[in-house]
Amino acid sequence: MAAAFIVGAGGAVFWFREPMGPLTREALATARQQWRAAGIRGYSVRYRMHGSEYSIQWRDGIVEHALVDGRPPTTTDLNAYTIDGLFDTLELELDNLEDPAGPFAGYAKTVLMRVRFNHNLGYVERYLRSSAGQGRGASIEMIEFTIRG
Repeated sequence: MAAAFIVGAGGAVFWFREPMGPLTREALATARQQWRAAGIRGYSVRYRMHGSEYSIQWRDGIVEHALVDGRPPTTTDLNAYTIDGLFDTLELELDNLEDPAGPFAGYAKTVLMRVRFNHNLGYVERYLRSSAGQGRGASIEMIEFTIRG
């Protein structure tokens, strides 16, 4: 019991320490619009998602280079790893939350989704999902973002 309290209290400190807001469809749409309006034509990113590290170079709609944990990815859909792909991932998270037969069925009210979008460009800087003891956490953490000419 004491261990559960300590883990819960530690989790609460972690959640409140992070300057993030709830993930909502409105927040996601605003961030996507801001990203598109920025008109970025090329970028390099490194981020962590679900325990893996991704390194992506993108220019004019094409993934020029992609690594997952230092190796070429096994998927052929490299766009899933781009900034737009991260937006799609967050949209899928919201879809799953709203689906009564989806992965959060029965405990959707206990799922917390928090996000921070870049203030100037709108891309995802940090995302955390936690679900009250259900073991269904997820995270995205931007390590590096660089605009490329």
